[in-house]
Amino acid sequence: MQPGPKRVRRRAALRMMAHGAAMVALAACGTSVPSSPAVSVASPTAAAPPGSAATGTSATPAAAPRKTGGTLRIGVPADISSLDAHTSSSLLSITQSMAFDRLVAYDVAAKPRPMLAESWDVTPDYKQVKLNIRKGVQWHSGREFTSDDVKWNLLRGQDAKAATGSYVNQASWFPTIETADKYTAILKSDVSRPAIFDYLNVLNMVDQVSLGGPDAKTMAIGTGPFVFKEWVQGDHLTYSRNPNYWRTGYPYLDGIIVNVVRDLNAMSTRLEAGALDAIYGPNITEFLRFKDDPSYQALIPPGQQSGMAMGVNTLFPPTDNKLVRQALNYAADRKRFTDQIFRGIVRPVSLPWDPNSLAYEASKESFYTFDLDKARSLLASVGVSSAELDFLASPNTPEWDLISQIYQSDLASIGIKLNVVKLDQAAWLDQVNNRKYHGFWASTMAIGTGEPVSGLSLGRATDPNSNNEGYRNDAYTELINGLASEPDVGKRKAMYSQVNDILLDDAFAMVVTTYPPKMVASTKVHDLVTPESVPSNFWLTDVWLDS
Repeated sequence: MQPGPKRVRRRAALRMMAHGAAMVALAACGTSVPSSPAVSVASPTAAAPPGSAATGTSATPAAAPRKTGGTLRIGVPADISSLDAHTSSSLLSITQSMAFDRLVAYDVAAKPRPMLAESWDVTPDYKQVKLNIRKGVQWHSGREFTSDDVKWNLLRGQDAKAATGSYVNQASWFPTIETADKYTAILKSDVSRPAIFDYLNVLNMVDQVSLGGPDAKTMAIGTGPFVFKEWVQGDHLTYSRNPNYWRTGYPYLDGIIVNVVRDLNAMSTRLEAGALDAIYGPNITEFLRFKDDPSYQALIPPGQQSGMAMGVNTLFPPTDNKLVRQALNYAADRKRFTDQIFRGIVRPVSLPWDPNSLAYEASKESFYTFDLDKARSLLASVGVSSAELDFLASPNTPEWDLISQIYQSDLASIGIKLNVVKLDQAAWLDQVNNRKYHGFWASTMAIGTGEPVSGLSLGRATDPNSNNEGYRNDAYTELINGLASEPDVGKRKAMYSQVNDILLDDAFAMVVTTYPPKMVASTKVHDLVTPESVPSNFWLTDVWLDS
């Protein structure tokens, strides 16, 4: 039996809080299950499914022999706030997901491939999904993974108090889950749920035994390739290789140490000094510098990416007026942000959709062009000649420091004083999640390449029932609910167009640029991205090191 993970070391000065809403974002979403009348998928017998790195071009030729052993030392710019893997965060894949598996894993085209569910059958009306569970999978505690664990995990998402409550809407799609035997789970709904695989793709399978006990906040037991060992809050997390992992031959590494380095300059320095092997989320200036240095790999995973987004509190004046919010949108110089700060590696956008998304409309992508005269006119139309607003940028997204300076100057020219407020992650989450702020939050949000309703439902920026802007609109809620149960692709596309109109007109969540996840690594690190693994971020199962 695998030894249980160590308890977390506590530091009185640091606080725990749910991390998933740190992104205030659309969670990663993909396409629905393929639209054929009936779907039956089985995993290949010759190869295990991927559960790891983001899709892309590997820095090492595919024919290069992979090596085993070694410990990957990776730096991240912020700590986690909970070991509960039912959170939703951009850092999750780097800080925690190595200890967990999901039921399915999307490929680069956002099509589901087997993971803990080795095959499945979907009825033509999308009202029932039968999951055939992989046999012989063990939790890190030694207990067998069964259909009962699947049921508990899927239903736990319905609890708004569980983790960050990010999965409430998706978890309600299949209220009935039957466990015919240890290896079969049958999901049933009274209405069509064409986007169900989006939920199965994002939800980590967590251990109900440990989460239901007294050590729920100090243990992280999964079925994944690495076993959680230790979390020293504010400093590091450590993981060791899972010798009983169901995917034969994986992982290659002996262990992973995730180092929390809040100072981004210090994180780059430690990489150059050889104290770290890779860094996640460097600031854009450092990323571009490393990109020109052949001693390093500056990596962006292809596939789904993220966006820079601002949310506006609709509960306080003057931002309770949509014309004021529209004015704030026109005052954002998106083209200057992309060209001056990102040097063209991102593009300006007004809506949160990748061109491959069903919700994408080219005619609306650049709806908000920079126009201070238009912004000034809108403010004047509602009698606002001056105002003072706070701007709370997530500490996980350093590019907002540069964007806020430009935005602050442009807003000042139309009578808006922007106070840029610096907060640590815990305080930022408290202000944003509880809608205490007066003005803006600024963070990132995922841009869905597949079924957009999953992201709209999941993200704290756009959730119709509980968003961080305090926004309510019955028509918007009805559209989201309808999209979650509409099997016809053409009808969904028309409904997404209506959603886009609401997002642009009510302007409660403003996307300004795309924003890809970024990683810099030494050349001894291989397969942070591979052609066969899942999209949208970096995953660590396939990684190996030169000795």
